[in-house]
Amino acid sequence: MNYYKKEFLDYLLNQKKYSKLTVNSYQRDIDEFIGFLKTKKIERFNQATYQVVRGYLTWLYQKKLARTTINRRISSLRSFYRYLCKQEYIEDNPMVLIETLKTPKRNPDFLYYEEMQQLLDSIDVSTDLGIRNRAMLELMYASGLRCSEVVGLTLKQIDWNQQVLLIHGKGDKDRYVPFHDCAKKWLLKYINEVRNNFCDGSHQYVFVNNRGNQMTNRGLEDVVNRVVYQFDPTRKIHPHMFRHSFATHLLNAGADLRSVQELLGHENLSTTQIYTHVSNEHLKEVYIKNHPRNR
Repeated sequence: MNYYKKEFLDYLLNQKKYSKLTVNSYQRDIDEFIGFLKTKKIERFNQATYQVVRGYLTWLYQKKLARTTINRRISSLRSFYRYLCKQEYIEDNPMVLIETLKTPKRNPDFLYYEEMQQLLDSIDVSTDLGIRNRAMLELMYASGLRCSEVVGLTLKQIDWNQQVLLIHGKGDKDRYVPFHDCAKKWLLKYINEVRNNFCDGSHQYVFVNNRGNQMTNRGLEDVVNRVVYQFDPTRKIHPHMFRHSFATHLLNAGADLRSVQELLGHENLSTTQIYTHVSNEHLKEVYIKNHPRNR
């Protein structure tokens, strides 16, 4: 079974151009399924019938996993078995009749502009790490970057004259994203005054930790957690909220959906449309608060 798993993961990485993080998620999901099959003394993927897969899903329910988590497992196995059928390694696909679970629609979490401004202004920039943190979070909000795009950003991807970033996004897709003057100011301050205090110039990654190594996703999460705790210990703000806020604020200000889609690097417009629900709610609040007949 490991042979087919490895071949599928190589296909995702080298042909589909999925990120290593995405491929690792697929690997964990398939490994878990293999572990379940072994408890049923099943040694080959073509022995996993529809009933076996239903038993696996029941096992996931009993573990009290979230519906979104179970749906991700289903999606991973669906892709995997589709690949096995395409390569003619198996004849019957047990995932054909498996449906994803219905989940309640949830609007993305975001900060209002005033909250974002207060959060960024609350960062203590009297230290080198504080200047790095301010530059990093300013850029995240300025350009709507994913965590992996922030930590993977290199110096040569920054065009200072045009004030744009060349971002290597999901699926190995590149896009250009602008950044504003405030982000440029903090980014220049960090690179010119701080970065060399940590980094010996052995690599080109923009954001580094206190040992001079490339910042990791986990390191970025820790930075956001510390900044948020100093700002308001009662708030729960995750790094992706900077991206959510970026998109929501652009739409609230009148940006068209297609442009926001391009800036975010979304392949499908439907992915970007989730932010219109947030914007519509904001418009309703403005209407209720300001319409003269509603006072």
